[in-house]
Order: sequence, then structure tokens, then C-alpha cells
Amino acid sequence: MKHPWFFPAGDYIGQMKNGLAHGKGTYTSNFKGKKKGGTYKYYYKGDFVNGERHGKATQIIHLPTYFIKYQGGFKNDVPHGHGTSINKYKGKLEQKYIGEYKNGYMHGKGKMINYFEKWTKQGRFVKGGYKK
Repeated sequence: MKHPWFFPAGDYIGQMKNGLAHGKGTYTSNFKGKKKGGTYKYYYKGDFVNGERHGKATQIIHLPTYFIKYQGGFKNDVPHGHGTSINKYKGKLEQKYIGEYKNGYMHGKGKMINYFEKWTKQGRFVKGGYKK
């Protein structure tokens, strides 16, 4: 792997080119955090180009109390293009976003549903924030 993204080095199974993940593959990483009961998990299954996440994929980040799942496009190692993300806090669905991403941010047409605060916003998002 080119770098471990969010977590320390993990395991990669898949196609390679010049010693880097390239093509279809799966990357996983697990480690114990410093806090009590803190097991952190990272999962990515999808496309790679020269060691970076690039193309269609599923990514899961599982922290002790938080769970994030993203399905969609990646470009230059960050979410880019159309995608769907769900966030759970302590096992309860917190929010869901369906729409466009650009350079890792919710950016473009999209729909955000916040289940905790009970609101929905649909329209244009810019660098992660909703714009009227």
C-alpha cells in the first residue's frame, strides 16, 4: 500500500502493479485504541490505481461508538462522484446522504436525512455544507 490512509498498515488482497495496489482489491486494518474497549476497523473493497483508492468501492470505518459506510466513487484517494453514506452512532442510524461528492466533500446535488434531529435537506451542497 502507498500509505495507510486513516489507520496503521493493514492487509491487502488483490491486483498489484509495480508493488502498489492496482485494479480490484480489498484492504483491511484493525487495531486497539488507547481508550478502554477501543477497537478500530477499516474496510475498503473496490478499485485502486497506483496505490490509491480510485473508482467504485465500498468503504467502512468502524470506531468504538461510530460506524460510517460509504458506497460510491473515489478519485485520487478520496470520495468523488456519486455516492451514498450512512452514519450510525451507538448502533442507531444518525444520518444518510445520497448525492455528489467532490474531493472528499459532499458537493453538488444531494439529499441529507438527519434521523436524530429529524430533518431532511435536499438541493445543493458545497464543501460538505448545505446551501439554499
